[in-house]
Parts: sequence; C-alpha cells; structure tokens
Amino acid sequence: TGVQTCALPICVYPAVVQRSRENFLANRAAMTSSRLGVPRYWLQADRIELNDQRQSTEQTGLLGFGVLSPSGDTTAMKAKARHNFVYMEGLPVAYWPILNTNVDTPSFYITGVKYRNDSIFGNQVMLDWNLYQILGIDAIDGTRWTLSTDYLSKRGFALGTNFRYNLPSLHGGGPAFGEFDAWGLNDDGLDILGSDRVNMTPESDTRGRIVWQHRQLLSPDQELWGEFGYISDRNFLEQYFEQEWDTLKDRSTALRYRHYFLGQQMLDIWGQVRLNDFFTETQWLPRADHYWLGQDIGNFLTWYSHSQVGYGRLKVASTPTDPQDAAKFQLQPWEQSSSGIQAITRQELSLPFDTGHSKWTPFVSGEAAYWGEDLNGDSLGRLTGQAGLRTSLPMIKVAPEVQSSLFNLNGLAHKVSFESETWYADTTKDLSLLPLYDPIDDNSQEHFRRRLVFNTFGGSLPSQFDSRDYAVRQGMQRYVTATSSQIVADQLQSRFGIHQRWQTKRGVAGRERIADVVEFDVDAIYFGKPDRDNYGENFGAMNYEFRYHIGDRVTLLSDGYYDMFDRGLQATSFGTLISRPLRGDFYVGFTNLDGPISAKLLTATLTYRMNDKWAAVGSSVYDFGSTGSNGHTIGLTRIGESFLFRVGLGIDSGRDNTSLQFAFEPRFLPTRGLGVVGGQAIPPAGYFGLE
Repeated sequence: TGVQTCALPICVYPAVVQRSRENFLANRAAMTSSRLGVPRYWLQADRIELNDQRQSTEQTGLLGFGVLSPSGDTTAMKAKARHNFVYMEGLPVAYWPILNTNVDTPSFYITGVKYRNDSIFGNQVMLDWNLYQILGIDAIDGTRWTLSTDYLSKRGFALGTNFRYNLPSLHGGGPAFGEFDAWGLNDDGLDILGSDRVNMTPESDTRGRIVWQHRQLLSPDQELWGEFGYISDRNFLEQYFEQEWDTLKDRSTALRYRHYFLGQQMLDIWGQVRLNDFFTETQWLPRADHYWLGQDIGNFLTWYSHSQVGYGRLKVASTPTDPQDAAKFQLQPWEQSSSGIQAITRQELSLPFDTGHSKWTPFVSGEAAYWGEDLNGDSLGRLTGQAGLRTSLPMIKVAPEVQSSLFNLNGLAHKVSFESETWYADTTKDLSLLPLYDPIDDNSQEHFRRRLVFNTFGGSLPSQFDSRDYAVRQGMQRYVTATSSQIVADQLQSRFGIHQRWQTKRGVAGRERIADVVEFDVDAIYFGKPDRDNYGENFGAMNYEFRYHIGDRVTLLSDGYYDMFDRGLQATSFGTLISRPLRGDFYVGFTNLDGPISAKLLTATLTYRMNDKWAAVGSSVYDFGSTGSNGHTIGLTRIGESFLFRVGLGIDSGRDNTSLQFAFEPRFLPTRGLGVVGGQAIPPAGYFGLE
C-alpha cells in the first residue's frame, strides 16, 4: 500500500497485501511497537504475516489442554515473521530466523537485561528471553513463558525458565492460574550470608530450585490447589533469593481439594510430602479437615466446629555439613521424628445477645484430641475445656461545630469501642509432651531461631522466647480454626482493648466523603495466674497502634508492643508516610527495640517520579546501636516510550557487599521490577498513544 499500517500496537511498513479478511502479508517489511514517527527500534523481516485469530474455536495449549477465553473467543492478533533482524537506533543488534508473537507484545526476543557487579557474585549478566518467540510457536492466550540465561563470574553459568498462566478454562474445568519457575547453576563459589556465616561451602555443587503453584476452580463450589517445591540445599534461597526466603511462604509439595457447602461448611482434603530434608516438615498422607462456622442453632446459639483426621509424619531437619552452620545448629524442644494418627475435633457454642447499649457473648468450647505418637514415643489423648465472656461497648460523639481549615476538619465524630474477653482453659495434657505436627514458624524463622539460641542466649533458649510459649500467651487456642492444634495450655486471661476513630468530612462541597483523621487502638492482657502464665507479671502483650491522617497524602504513624517480664520485648516505632499516587511515596521512621535483641533503627524509603522521563528509588537503614549501617540502596530509572532503564547502587553492610546494577526491561511487562512508583505501575504506552 505504500502507507504505514498500524494494528494495536504493532506498526507494519510497506508493502502490505490483504489476502483475506483475517490475513495480511508484508514482504521485506518492518514491525515495531513504537508509536514514534521514526521508531528507535524495530524488527526487519523478509516476510511478516498478520492473522486476526478471533474465532469461536478452542485453542490447544500445553499438554493438549483446551484453553478458552471467557466469551469462548480467542481475541489475540498474531504475527509471524521469517529471517529477522532486530534494529536499535538504526543498527542491527540481533538475528533470528523465526518469530511468532502476539501483536501486543512490546519486545522482540529479549524481555529483560540486567548487569550487576558485587563482591559475592562478581560480574553478572542476566538475559530474559521470550521463549514463544525464540521457538517460533504461537503463544497461548493468558500465558507468559520466559527463559533466563545468566552469567555470574564468581559462580558460573545459570539457566532458568518461568511460565505464568491465567486461563479462563483448563482441561474442561473452570478458571486456573499459577506459575512454574525453575533456576539453577553449577556453583563454583562459597556462600557469604553475613555475620558469622562467611565463606561457607555449599551442601551441593548443583544448586537451584523448582517451584510450581497452581489453583483452579473446578466448579462454583469446588477448587483444586497444587504445589511443588524443590530446593537443592538449606542456604540456597538465602544466598540467591533473599527476599523470597524472608517474605514468601515455605516451598512445599502438596495437593489440596476443597469443597464448599451451603451453611458455612467446607471440606478440605489434602496431602503433603517432604522433598527438602534440611527443613523440619510434616508429611500428611493424607489429611481431611471439616469446618462448620457461624451456624445458627435455634434463635439463640451459634455453633463453630473444626474437625480433622490424618496420618502425620514429622521429619526433622538434617545437620548442616558446613562447620560454621553445624556449630550453631540445635533442634528445638518440639523437633523430634514422630508419626501417627492425628484426630481432633474442636467445638464452640456461643450465646450472643444485645442489651441495646452493648453486646455480650458468653461461650463454651471443648476439644477432644488424639495423637498416635508424642515426644516420648507413646500415644496421647487430650481433653480441653474453655469458657469465657466477650463484650463490646460502642459509643459515639458527634460534634458538627468543630471546623478548622488548619487541621482540615469539617465536623468531627468520635467513635470508640470498649472490647473485653475473659476466658479460662483447662487441659489434661501438657503442651511440652507434643511435637508440633502443625508448625508455627516458617523455615526462615526456624533457621534464624537456631542461631539466636547461641548468639543471644549462649546455647540454651529461655522458655519465654520459645515460639510455642508466645503463641500460648497470645491465646491462639481461643480460635476454633487455630493454625496449630497442638498449642493448648491451662490459662486464665482477661483481654482489654480500646479502639478509637475520629472522623470528619473531606472533599469538595456537595461531594464530601467520610475520612478517618485519627486511629488509636490500645490492647493489653491481664493474666490471672501470672506465675504460671506470664513469668510473674500480671500484665503483658500490651500494644498500641496510632495513625494521624493529616490529609489524604500525609500520615503520622506509631505502634508499640511490650512484654513486662525480664528481657521481654519492648518495641516502639514512629514515623511519617507521604503518598502521592503515580508520583511517589516517602517514609521515614525510627524503631527502638529492647529485650533479647536491642536496636535503634532509622529507616527511610523513597519512590519518586521526578518528571515524565525520570524516576528515583532509594532506601536506607541505620542502627544507632552497636550495628551501625545496615544497608542502603539508590536507583535512577529512565522512562522511555516502551522500555525502562535503571542504574542502581546497593550497600549490604551485613554481608560486607557493595553492588552496582544496570537493568533494562520492556514497559509493557505484566509484572515489572522497575516500573512501580507510588505503589502503582507506571502505565504502559502504545495502546492509546504516548503517555
């Protein structure tokens, strides 16, 4: 045609031949997702074929599964190109003979480039590739498949692949979404994890992890969960994927089926096996849980129920092979290889009633439990009874006469709720007899706690810092659906709380909205038998949370937690948060910790979009105690039409490591590491013109 032809967001240059309503052919043509008149990047091909694949037929996806869009149509337009050169700034930078892609894909072959340099991994070059384009196969709608080829000069070459899917239909069932991620290398270096763990020999030369998570709605009341998690050795995640190690759930291998019934019921049938013998985990072969929550009985009573039965096999973590790790490795008191039937039923009956001014809920609950093996190798049965009273007294005071432009007040309403709960529990068996078939902590917390015993307490953990004891004092056993059924002990507690809100109206005249000005909550626990339950102190677990929203963009915040027994945790923090959507966030705060660990931490974080072309990110943590500098990062991102480029500097004082980073990624990626400012992703350009 001799005229540039654009089809969201791909532009194809002459000459173009329309062979049918759905098919276009361009010989010796160029294709780009750029919207500029003179694009800075494009794909030059001998032949480009465009196909509009909107049709009411089923796609065949991976493994032969059927994939349908919500309407039954596939909506993507496909492009096929042969003998392709990729040009950047007019220069050819890559050649590949084939390309199959959706027209809304912004890049050609490479989806991300990173360069880093630090003292732990050396020079690092990381390339992410679009495998659909590399292999020349049609992409399945709702999926993204990438290949990672990484080089770390002090460690070696690494390969990985990531496959994400969000499918409206899978294999005749309902919507399904999930992710498969694998990454590994033959490691030539030593682990440097900070503090007293440096130059450690890995437990395996071939290192990596394989993770798969899947969730599918089989019908409106049935769903299937699947998970696979293999890790090569105990320190791999902490060394290579520290954020994943610190923040995400444990990597496990399990299969779960859930059926939801009318009347607040759910049946959960699942099984779990342990693949990673360096972590303490329970195998369930299998287990069934039945929940029946909030069921009315007559016109007065409310019933809650959780029953479970399964065969559990608790396997404890193996001893580390590196001497530095082994010297500070110690199993916790509850960690002992055990197996057997676990059968538990926990029931609660409550009688809620409203006096007109306050709400009262007396309740009784009971549990019957059986374990095939306890810490002594014997079977154990346990009966537990609990009874108590929950109360709530709400109050409100409205003062429309309160007006202040200085404090941004247009009327003021004070809402306060006085909450209390007093309960007594008696059980026939002591918690110390049981292994934790249902764990409390994640693997990363257990890993840290083993070293804490030696570094802070000289090899013997005081009972007040045992995770089981903390869960008991917090009253985990009050809940019918408690995550760890073993956590039960004799208790006499009274819990008190004052929860307050001050609210006003904000916004333009005629369109005001209710907004919180101040939130202030205070809670505490009174222990009726302090010598038995709280190390001689009547009060404990005192905490508060304070928020003052000066405006819609500025908040002053503070919180604290205090245990009153010797060396109990005393934590106080306060700071300021400034937020401007699509512009940036800034937080600065100070945290004071006393107790088993002491620190005085000044923390600052910033994400800020300076203008249309540049954004900055940064963070810093400094301890005014013995540690000093904890770590600092700074990064500058160039926002291009279709790509993001960042240069960054990081200082990790704990590992004595300084890193320099260069990163390059398309702006269109559904999950971006560079393009988030002010809590929101930088919007893509191309579909509707330049931003």
